[in-house]
Amino acid sequence: MLFEDVEMTTADGTMNAHVARPEGTGSWPGVIVYMPASGIRSELIGIAARIASLGYVTVLPNLYYRLAREVDIDANRLFDPEYAPVRDYMIGLSQNLTNARVIADTSTLLDFLDARTDVKPGPKGGVGYCMGGRLVMAGIGAHPARMIAAVSMYGAGVVTDQPDSPHRFLHRVTGELYFGLADNDVYVDDAETEALRAHLATLEVPNTIELYPGTEHGFCFPERHCFAPEATERHYQRIGEVFARTIG
Repeated sequence: MLFEDVEMTTADGTMNAHVARPEGTGSWPGVIVYMPASGIRSELIGIAARIASLGYVTVLPNLYYRLAREVDIDANRLFDPEYAPVRDYMIGLSQNLTNARVIADTSTLLDFLDARTDVKPGPKGGVGYCMGGRLVMAGIGAHPARMIAAVSMYGAGVVTDQPDSPHRFLHRVTGELYFGLADNDVYVDDAETEALRAHLATLEVPNTIELYPGTEHGFCFPERHCFAPEATERHYQRIGEVFARTIG
């Protein structure tokens, strides 16, 4: 894999990001990887690289750039009382990242991918983890002609009672949606999951909801206490399948 650190100018500042792509010459479809609330750790860069190894150019942006250039929070300690100030800091960062802001950032990221010679022309894909599930669904709902496929892994906040809730705009999607659910998820309750199932059943958009038995929120991250290797391999397989059907 080849790696690159890049910066993009937005209306709100300078967004820094990591790019990964296969070695060699040529071009590959573009994919945006949306981070969890804990920010960008080395394990997330590794995940973006693994997705790129399937045959894509991935861009992993620091979407907290308005407030911090680097955020690396140990999610294993979020329920540790001594870690409470860090948890509160993370909550503040995530609340600042509104759907309107991620929609604007997604436009910048799509422009960035469109301008690269190593990215094939045409629509893009997106993958989001945890908070990133909300972000990728907000992005695809706002840019359905430019991003046509989205994968949410144990995404939180995809369905809310707010007028800008991402689920309200998923009928615009022209490609495919995939939702991977953790079996035991402290951040996504049963009510949100059932509301998502009910809403997706009303759409004509091809979509899949898959439960990963015996897993917990965050199971795709190798440094988490709940890391589930077999389930993680299956989620990479699903990403490849969805993107092969949609963006090539």
